[in-house]
Formats: sequence, structure tokens, C-alpha cells
Amino acid sequence: MRRWGWACVLGLMLAGCKEDKAPEAPDAGPVETGPAALTEKEPNDRPDQALDITRHSTVSAELTAQPNKADEDWYRLAPGAPRIADVTVSGLPGGDITLEVYDRDRNRLVGINSEGEGKPERFPNLYVENERFIRVVPTRKGVGGAYTLEVRMRAPEDGEEREPNDRAVDAVSLTLGQTVTAFLGHAGDEDWYRIELPDPTQPSNAGDAAPGKGGTPENPSPFGDSPSQNTPPQGAGAAPQGMGGTQPGTGGTALPSGQDTAEGGDLAARQGMGNPGARDGHGLPGERQDLGGTGFDAEEGAAPRNPDAEGTSPGQGDGDGFGRAEPPSPTQEGTFAGSEPPPVGSEAVGAAIARALDAGTPAVPPEPPSVALKIELTGVDGVRPELSVLSAAEAPLFTLRGKEGETLSLRNIGVRATDRVVYVVVKTSWVGTGKEARRTFNTTMPYTLTVSQEEAGASAELEPNDELHKATTITAGGYREGFLAPKGDVDHFVLKTAEPVLAKVELTGVERLDLVLSMVEPPEGESGKETVLLRANDGAIKEPERLNNVACNGACYFRVEGASRKVDGKWVKDFENAEQPYRITVTTVPDNGSEEREPNNTADRAQDLTLGQPVRGTVYPVKDTDFFRLDLSDRPVRTPIRATLLGILKVDVGLYLHRVQPDGKLSLVQTADRAKGDQPESIRYSAEPGVYLFEVRDARNRESNFQDSYQLTVEESE
Repeated sequence: MRRWGWACVLGLMLAGCKEDKAPEAPDAGPVETGPAALTEKEPNDRPDQALDITRHSTVSAELTAQPNKADEDWYRLAPGAPRIADVTVSGLPGGDITLEVYDRDRNRLVGINSEGEGKPERFPNLYVENERFIRVVPTRKGVGGAYTLEVRMRAPEDGEEREPNDRAVDAVSLTLGQTVTAFLGHAGDEDWYRIELPDPTQPSNAGDAAPGKGGTPENPSPFGDSPSQNTPPQGAGAAPQGMGGTQPGTGGTALPSGQDTAEGGDLAARQGMGNPGARDGHGLPGERQDLGGTGFDAEEGAAPRNPDAEGTSPGQGDGDGFGRAEPPSPTQEGTFAGSEPPPVGSEAVGAAIARALDAGTPAVPPEPPSVALKIELTGVDGVRPELSVLSAAEAPLFTLRGKEGETLSLRNIGVRATDRVVYVVVKTSWVGTGKEARRTFNTTMPYTLTVSQEEAGASAELEPNDELHKATTITAGGYREGFLAPKGDVDHFVLKTAEPVLAKVELTGVERLDLVLSMVEPPEGESGKETVLLRANDGAIKEPERLNNVACNGACYFRVEGASRKVDGKWVKDFENAEQPYRITVTTVPDNGSEEREPNNTADRAQDLTLGQPVRGTVYPVKDTDFFRLDLSDRPVRTPIRATLLGILKVDVGLYLHRVQPDGKLSLVQTADRAKGDQPESIRYSAEPGVYLFEVRDARNRESNFQDSYQLTVEESE
């Protein structure tokens, strides 16, 4: 019995040990230690005779030199799962070789012949979902020789281009704010990306993420299949989930930009849209402070009313509703003498717009709403990129050719908000001329592309605006934010008015930039040239610029650019800052004749004077000269006149009286320029019948003052 007992115990122990033993792993088959070594088998000059390639492979092959036709070899790429294939074919000794790609139905997708004789051709990122056919053929008859075909396959990754994508129908779907990695891998390579824009008419939800700032799209990989691979068709217009539909920063329900209603101003007043003080927390209490609108879209020509800030003295009365009922007295502050414009979107602005509309004042037609995009494209060694933005109809909206190896950071690229889909196209640009012209490429170094929506929203500058006819519209009482990028960038803005106004234009300073602000007159006729009427460059790097008392009736154009500087003996305009925006702001008041009208810096642009009526102006920028015209040609005898010029701080104003000669030349007849600081200057003169010009300027032409206004009064004396 003991012997049987020990036998049972020993059996149980052995059984327990067997249960603790790890199960054997199933046989995974042979391990791939390297690419498969294959040999071409003739005949393979048709797709149905193609050699199958299912994984990493190196194929030894030969093209037969035939005098009557070119030999061709076909290969079938058929991995078991979607793969990115890197395909390289070695060169032919003394011959040029072409690599072509076909789809499963034998439709030619792309042909690569970027290199010369004896050099290899490469397709670094061919996307193979099911199968693709490769055709290797010499470029001309009678050429042949041995070659090697190498195919390397890997799993596709999110955020990666999928070739071929050189047409709109094959464009890679790119979500705003996401980054794609891609190659300009051959001379004829074009990469198309399909961008779906948020619908500005749809209210945003509180839980939605800002474009490019988060949120989970329905398709977690924005770089998935192209429209021909089960992505939404062209023009579908569905914005990616989490986009909402409003401009960034508008917060809540917003009226469409440019809506011609008085409610637009009231809504702006309630929400504080576009209020410059919103960033500093100075908006209306209890309201969200946003920067997505201006509140002036109802009527671009309407001037703001703010009796406490626009130079109206106590007891002056309501006047015309703009706080300018009568000419200012010597003790008043001038229209632009240090006063601050009303906050954009304030109740005063909304009320002014509503009154103008109720009174039937003709309004300037609103501009169509637009969306501003930020596009960042990294540089590629040896490649000169060309980037374009196209509409859904493939009409060009923006095009830029970069420099070789240059990284592009493009800001405020304007597209129409009515477009639901736009395309961004990246391709190689031509270099050289004539027979030496070629398109550069790089098969080893990828680029990255990111397209996002600008945070400035409806207040953003809209590129391209480097020409006057492409100027970005800026509304009275509103502002725009723009960037000087890339180097040499020039931005134009247009102010459209329905009545004569005087505009004050202010341009903020930007780190690393020396900005120039100009007023430009469009050319007359097709062969004419534009004329710079005013130019302000008083400030240096980081400092602001201004233009005062600019007369505008209809349309006025303004230019923002970098100043010229001397580098290595050459004058260049190489200022650039793609990170910090400038802000250009326009404030207007009706032109009632009590203020100078710039430009009046030449005799032929002199402003007419009325005896006994004072006129105010500023000496700004440095070397500013103001001319005023007094016509006494209809007087039968001499007219005794007295001119009084009230001085200002900082500037030693001088007063100069000229007579206009019959030939148009000026003759100086009297001066008053004692240079006594802010002390007044006076001229007494017995004027014969004729035309006279009064000139006001800094007596030393070295100072300016944008804040304080001088006052010139010319009257008959006893």
C-alpha cells in the first residue's frame, strides 16, 4: 500500500509540473532576413506577364536593345496590406531610363524621367493600397542593358502624403491645423491638398475646438484616402468636426461679415467685437471680449461719433451728430489732436451707423466676407518651391515662388468665406533659362506643410494684396492685422467712403521691422504709374507710423512696407516678421473745411482758404509742408490781410507767404519764422489782386508733432 501511495504522489507532482510549462508559440513561418532576390523572367512586356512583388525585393533585370522598338519590363506590386513603396531603378549604361506607374486597370498614373543618361530614377513614396503596376522602359529605341529594380515597402503613417496626388481628384485631405510630410521627389511632382473651410454662417458650439487647436475629427487620420478612395467628393462642403463655423475669436452667434444692417453695429456693441481694448480687458463688463469683427461692416463710409473724444468743447451742442458743429476755437483740441477714436463696436458707433441708415445716407457696398489662412512650408535642399492656393474650380487665388531651400511662412492668405473647399498645391519651380532650364527635386529630404486659420479672423489682412487692385478693404473706425512676410512683402489697403471725410491712419510698430506707411494714388490709364502722395517713416525699428488729416472721397489707398536699408553696399528691403502682426487703424470724421486736407504738400495741391475762417493742421511727418491758397484775383484794389499762426509744442512753426506768378512759379513776399517754440507767428501784408499761397512748416525742417494742431487764420485787416 505504501508503494502505491508514493506512486500516486509522484504522479500528481509530475502532472503539476506539466501544467506549469509555458505553451509553445505557433510557428510564424520563415523570418524575413532581407529583401527577396528576384530575377526578371521574359516575356514580361505586358501587364498580364508582370513579375509579382509582394515585399522588400531586389530584382536583377535586363532591357533588350531592339532597333525597331523599345523593350519594356512590367512588375506588379501586390502587398497583402496598404504600403508605401520606395521604388528605385538603376540607370542604363549609355542610355536614359523611364519609370512609370499604372493602376490596377492599366491607367497611367505618373511617369518619372528626371535624371539623365546612366542615372537612376526613384519614386520615394508610392502609395499601394491593392496593387500597382511598374513599367520600366528606355526613352528611345535601340537602347538596352542590365539594370536593378529595388522595392522597399513600409506601413503608411498618419500625417504622410500618399502618391500620386497630382490632381484635385487625388488630393490628400488635410485638416486645418494639421501637418503633412511629403516629398517633391521628381521633376514633374505636384502635391495637391484638399482643405475644407468652416461655414461662417453656422454658429459655433461651446464645446467645439478652434480650428487646428484640437477636437476629434470623424476621420482620425486627415491624410487618409483621397476622394477617389472613399473620401468626401469635391464640393461636399462638410467642415471637419470641431471647426464650428464662426471665425476664430467671434464666440457665439455672429452676423455674416459685411451684413448691411444697423443690428450689425448693435451686436458689435454688445459683444465688443474688434474692440482694441478687449485684449487688455477694457471691453464691456459681463461680455465676452472678441477680436473677430469690426462692427463697421454695415456702412464703410460712416464716421464714428464720440462727442467726448473727438474734440467737441463743452457747450458746443449736438451739431451734425459727429461732434463737429462749428469751426474750432484756438482753445479747442483739434480733430486728431491726441484724441482717441471710439472703441470699435461701441454703442456710439452702432448708433451712428443706425442714424446714417435711417437718414438714407448712401452706403458703400459691403465687401464679400473672406477667411485668412496661415501656411507654413519647410524648405528642401536644392529645391525652389512654388505654392498655390486654388478655389474649388481650380482658379488661382494666390501663388508664390520661393527661393531655393527657403522655408515659407505665409500669413493672412485670403480665400472667400463662401468657398467650402480650397486646394493648396506644392510643386517644384523652374530654375535657369533656355536649354539650361530645369525643375529641381529631392528624393531624400521631405518637406512639411501646415495650413491653419488665422486667429485675427475677419480683421485679418488678406493676401495677395501686393498690388493696388488687390488691396484689402479697411472700414472707417475699423482695423486690420497683417504681416510683412516673406521678405520684400508689400501690403495695400483701401478705404471706401460715401462722402468726403478726413482720415487718421495709425500703424503700430513691430519687433525687427522698420515700417513705412504711405498714401498712394492709382495710375491714370493702363500705362500710367502710381503716385506716392504721402509717406511716413519718422519711426525706426519697432516704432509706429501715422498719417493725419488724409482727405478721402470715394476710395483712398494705403501701403505698408519695410523701409530700405543698406547692406553690403546695396539698398535692400529685407525686413520680415511672420510671427508678430502690425495693426493698421483708420478713424474718420466728416470734412467740414475746418481741418487741413492732406496731401497739401505741393503748390498745386494747396487747400483753399476762406477769409476769417480758421483752419487747423499738424506738422507731421518730419519735413511736412502744408500749403493754403488764398485767391484775391477778383479784388479791384489792394487787400490788407493779417495771417496768424498759433504755434505748437516741440515744433518751431514758420509761416511763409508766396505770390503765384503768371508762369506758375512762386515768389516769396513775406515770412514769419522767429522759431520761438509754441509762440504764434503773424504776417501783415497789403496784397495786390492775385493768387497767394501760405506755407506752414517747421522752420528748421527737423521736428514733427502728430498730436498737437496749429491754427492758421487769415482775415482782412483795417
